Amino acid sequence: MVFHRKTEPAAPPAKATVVPAGQKPVAQHLAQQNMAAQMSGGYGTGPGHNSGQFEESLIGSDLSIEGQSITIRCKGTLRLNGNIQGDVHSRQLDVGRDAIVTGSITAEAVDVHGRVNGAILSNKVVLHATAEVEGDISAEYLSIEQGASFDGRSRRVRDPNEIAPQTEPAAVVSIAKPAPVAAAPAYGEHFNGAAPAQNGPVTYS
Repeated sequence: MVFHRKTEPAAPPAKATVVPAGQKPVAQHLAQQNMAAQMSGGYGTGPGHNSGQFEESLIGSDLSIEGQSITIRCKGTLRLNGNIQGDVHSRQLDVGRDAIVTGSITAEAVDVHGRVNGAILSNKVVLHATAEVEGDISAEYLSIEQGASFDGRSRRVRDPNEIAPQTEPAAVVSIAKPAPVAAAPAYGEHFNGAAPAQNGPVTYS
């Protein structure tokens, strides 16, 4: 069998655009503006853009994290769409509509669209219309949209240290091993290894 490659027709020559002296093309001008904004921490080029200071992580709806004593820590923005059984610490947290979080949440800002079974500690908490929360909320600012379900107690916190997320793992404390204990001397031996000179019972000094 013989294969023949179809010859593509030649593309027409591109038309040259004359730019007056002292002016830059629009694409080049926008690219330079975007680069300058990113370097200064300004606006982004797409949805979900972070200011460039922190990374954005995603746990998809096809992922389930289960176990005992599980803690998820994120130094940037974390978007949850899966089933999480554990405590979550993040700088910014977005609980998606399909997400289920069973455990406590600690973050600087929390947006809840899904279900949370546990306490929420944050500077700012927003329960959107599809949110279902069963647990206490400790926050400085709390907003509940119409349609949201909230079963628990809310408490206003004024001390930011009380609700600060622990994004760094706890330091591991090493325990020093005790020094070996010297074996006791056998009966008939002195502590210094010399046998007593007198007769009779042996005493230890």
